[in-house]
Amino acid sequence: MQGFRFALLAVLAFNTAIAALLTLLRYGGGFLDNLVFSQCIGLIVLGVIHLGWRALWPERKPPAAPFLALVALGIGAGWLGGSALAAALLGLPWSAGRADSAAPAVTLAAGIAATWFFWSRQRAAELERGRIEAQLKLLQAQIEPHFLFNTFANLDALIAADPPRAREMLRHLNGYLRATLMATRRDKCALGEEFALLRDYLEVLAIRMGPRLKYELALPPELALVEIPPMLLQPLVENAIKHGLELSVEGGTVTVSATSDGRTLRLEVADTGGGVASQSGAGVGLANLRERLAAAYAGVARVEAGATPAGGYLVTLSLPR
Repeated sequence: MQGFRFALLAVLAFNTAIAALLTLLRYGGGFLDNLVFSQCIGLIVLGVIHLGWRALWPERKPPAAPFLALVALGIGAGWLGGSALAAALLGLPWSAGRADSAAPAVTLAAGIAATWFFWSRQRAAELERGRIEAQLKLLQAQIEPHFLFNTFANLDALIAADPPRAREMLRHLNGYLRATLMATRRDKCALGEEFALLRDYLEVLAIRMGPRLKYELALPPELALVEIPPMLLQPLVENAIKHGLELSVEGGTVTVSATSDGRTLRLEVADTGGGVASQSGAGVGLANLRERLAAAYAGVARVEAGATPAGGYLVTLSLPR
């Protein structure tokens, strides 16, 4: 939806610029006539291409040849339908057979220029997403050994001292690693899957930290299938424990919750650690998260972080649905 809003605003501005240029070249019946024709033609071209794209290739980049055919269809429909609509709005006579021969050429040139602009913009966004995802995977590769080494060391001790707890830890570790491996191969995952991953992760840490770690996961059933970028919350939970609870002798509680008003998905990760002072080392992780969300949601998502009145730390993600 946000992508279409940007496209709509860009096309409106582009159409206005074309109308102004044609008026300067003394083409048409004046700026108002040129503006009405330009907007009607341009908006119909946008509508045909956008709706066709979303209907035919909703989840992937369209192949070049079919997409060019769709662009040609949009330009043709825009010229015929837009010209007829503009003529009707202005009370001017019009028919395809008597139309100005320059009008199709102007429509074609404008359509190609606009298509190239949007195609290039999407390509740049895809490259940026790829760069950020590569950074995320590198960060995961650096983090996982530390987590695994500590966990295996605890497992080694528990196997002799407390076999049932060792088996429980191994079960949750297996679930966490399986979910992590699947997440690195996908662009999106269901929120329910993300919370299941967090549960296994936190259960492993709860066995390691004992009563010092408590956690709460609050996910309404109606939000379980909402899709988000994978491994979005795990780094925040890790920061909450590493920079907050582990530094506290008495430990504390990590709370992860999801709410929605229908238009915005709100995800919160809160801890009862030492607040801003204890989270001073989490700045790089938050910066990476902001970059990742900016690429995934075209700059619409928001990240807010800071101390809570009770002395802990809270990170809130606001994502468009």
